[in-house]
Parts: sequence; C-alpha cells; structure tokens
Amino acid sequence: MILRNSKNQVGYILGVDGGGSKTTAQIADTSGKKIAQAVSSSSSYKSVGVKRAIENLNTAVFNAITNLNVSKNINFISSCFGFAGNNNSVGKDPEIYREIVFNEKLSNHLNSKRTVICNDTRIGLEAGSKNKNKMILIAGTGSNCFGINEDGKQAGATGWDYILADEGSGYQVGLKALRAIIKAHDGRGRKTLLSKTILKEIKLKNILDLTEWVYKIPFSKAKIGVLAKTVCMTAGMGDEVSIDILTQEAEEAVTSVITVAYKLGFENKDFDLVLVGGLFKCEKYFKNILMNRLKENLSKINFIPLTSNPVEGAIKLAIKGL
Repeated sequence: MILRNSKNQVGYILGVDGGGSKTTAQIADTSGKKIAQAVSSSSSYKSVGVKRAIENLNTAVFNAITNLNVSKNINFISSCFGFAGNNNSVGKDPEIYREIVFNEKLSNHLNSKRTVICNDTRIGLEAGSKNKNKMILIAGTGSNCFGINEDGKQAGATGWDYILADEGSGYQVGLKALRAIIKAHDGRGRKTLLSKTILKEIKLKNILDLTEWVYKIPFSKAKIGVLAKTVCMTAGMGDEVSIDILTQEAEEAVTSVITVAYKLGFENKDFDLVLVGGLFKCEKYFKNILMNRLKENLSKINFIPLTSNPVEGAIKLAIKGL
C-alpha cells in the first residue's frame, strides 16, 4: 500500500542502517515492501566524522531516491535511522545524529515528528526476532549487545566504539593481529603466520611500512576490522596466535551476552539471540566457541542468524511510527 497526501503526492517509508563500514538506505511502501535501495560508506560519525557521515548518508538516501525513477521532490511520511555507536541516553550523540539526519539537503524530505533515530542494534533486533524476550549480538567491524524483555525493559553492553569498548569485534581482532606481528618483529612475542598473511593482505612488502599504513589520515577502523578475515584464515592454518586472538574475543562477546541476559532476567527464560556481523563467518574459532560457552550458562537460549537485512528492521520501526 502507498499513501498519498492531500496534494496527491506519494508518501514513502525510509529505513537507514548506518553502520561502521557501510550505510544502507531502503525505501518501502507502508506495507513494508521494498521499492528501492542504495548503499554507500559509513555514516557513523565516530568512524568517519560528522561531515563525511552526512555526505555518506545523503549519498545512500538520494541514490535510493534516484533508483525510484520518480521526481526527487518526494517526502518520507515516516523514517527510521539506526546508527552504529549511537548512544541515545547520554552524551552528545542524540544532538549530533539529529544534526546528521536533519542536514540541509535531507531535512526537507523528512517528517520531523515521524523520524526515529536509534542505535543499529535496535533495528537489527527488530529485523531478526519476533520473540518478546530477545537480544542481539553484533560482531562486525564494531561490536554491540542489546536486548529487550517481555516487560519492555531494555539493556545493553559494550558498543562504546573502538577506543572505550569494542570487544568481540572485527576491529579488535584486527588490532590484536597487528600488535602481534609487531611483537613478533621486535622479539617480544611469539612468531606467527600473521606476519606474512597480514602484510600480504594489505599489500606491504616490509613491516616497517606498517606505521604509515595504520596512521594514514583519515583513520579508518574498517580497514583494520576487515583483517579479521585473514586472522580466521590463519587460525585455520594452525597458527596459535591467531587462535588465541579469536578465542579471547569470543570470550569477550560471551561476557557481554551474559551481562545483558542477567540484566533482563533471562537466566532461566526462553529467549532469542540474534547473531549479526562478519565475525560469525569464522565458525570454528569464534562462533562455535561463543555458542558452546553461552549454552553452558544460558540453557534456554535460541541462536538466530540474521537472515534479513538489518535495514528491514528500520523499515518496521518507521511503519510503527505511523
């Protein structure tokens, strides 16, 4: 169904998943049916800064509008933006993300009274589970853990971004890998196959070039997070350093889930845990370790891989806003 306003203009629903690596904008009708979609780079200001976040957000939204093959002068009757690293309760995040969303170019297309701005965990959870007791664990470039119980109580852990708390993330795995090869080079740490596989992945011939690669401006945690794939591959080759790194981060993720579960009273309750993020593709040395440890502590947990696009959760929340 597509609603029309008094001027007979079509009203659309907008959902945005603003992750630490990429931004997905989806346009749907009021039944939730996808009509158009576009992808750009990160719109999390903690990853790329406010200016770049606005640029990337606008690129995704307006490319999606272009894909509609209609006039660009359209209005969204309801919208939802889920951003990585967005803390709605404290600090300046609400103000900054409102500035990003209601930027000069995009604001004229939005209904300010029907625009939801939340954390990307919220939209992922909405997309992944219909259970009244549910949690989501994100292990992508960044990490986050968030849940809601049947009474509407919400709780979270980690997700404070890469300086304060991003445990159980691809970024942390990649960072530890880089530190491991530096220690090995210095003679302060164990030898590791990562010394070869990481340099090959980032196309460097000499470890002395690593400093320039890491600190190159603008800083990108995404380029470090993507190294988790290489760590997983090297773990599969039997590299003990790689295995230890992945095991440590799996244990960090376990701690986050247990912490949130206890806050929500899930110790002896049936609940869903939605798993989101590329790190779960590393099954043997991350996903399986995490699942086995959680089963030991939370016997009624249900593991659910997110098969829907998280942006679909943003669409659902925007529709609820109607």
